[in-house]
Amino acid sequence: MKYHFMICICLISVTLGSCQSHDTASFPYVLQADASYVMPTELAEISGITFVKGKTTSIYAIQDEEGLLFEYDLTNERVLEITSFGKKGDYEELTTDGKFFYVLKSNGDIYSFLKSGLSADLKVFANKGLVPEEEYEAMAFDPASGSLFLLCKACKADKKRNIVSGYMLARDGDGQLSYADQFTFQVGALSALDKRIKKTFKPSAMAKRSQSGEWYLLSSIDRALVVTDADFNPKHIVHLPRKNFEQPEGIAFDEEGNLYISSEAGRKEQGMIYRFNLIK
Repeated sequence: MKYHFMICICLISVTLGSCQSHDTASFPYVLQADASYVMPTELAEISGITFVKGKTTSIYAIQDEEGLLFEYDLTNERVLEITSFGKKGDYEELTTDGKFFYVLKSNGDIYSFLKSGLSADLKVFANKGLVPEEEYEAMAFDPASGSLFLLCKACKADKKRNIVSGYMLARDGDGQLSYADQFTFQVGALSALDKRIKKTFKPSAMAKRSQSGEWYLLSSIDRALVVTDADFNPKHIVHLPRKNFEQPEGIAFDEEGNLYISSEAGRKEQGMIYRFNLIK
């Protein structure tokens, strides 16, 4: 089965911080932060974020320089636990299927491990060579299909064809992955909706909103949040201003459907996580 991005005829463009009314059934967030979390020094370069089902007060995060997994307490705003899963490297994305954590390295390698509490107890499997060795930052687990989805940030072949390559990976019971399928994102479909997106689109994070089945695709360079339906047909483009999002590189939803976006420190002193409550 292949997924192809298609042009959608409607667009709702929402600017961060605006108070204008909009169809909450189509885009159920007013993008003014309901909560802001200042990250500690070790998470200044925060990249991927995710939630574990049943742990509503904790968010898990990685940063793009060290092979470390952080459990961050949202209630008390502090790091509860740090787990080492690998050596220093360029780690860009984090997701979980409820049993295993999956960490994406920028070259397409994916490290999977079952968290057991202590770093010394971890059995980490390095899934290598499943996708072309290019530059990747966006990965998410899809509960509906039971697969992992990846989007290429910068692939040489994509630039010439004005597309973004995507891949589906299957899982086994041990957290090991295998190639399942490939799909393409037609950048022209986004350009047709918003002229500010030109010939390229560089995804830096992705997550699936389970309540609606929609994909939320974040691009730090484009400073844009793209919402698609379950089959990757683009529906909305949301632009994120630099003053709030220095380097947005992580996105996740909690069990109540609230939206979280993380941003690296960049030129600021600290990394941040912002929460946007679901309008009910």
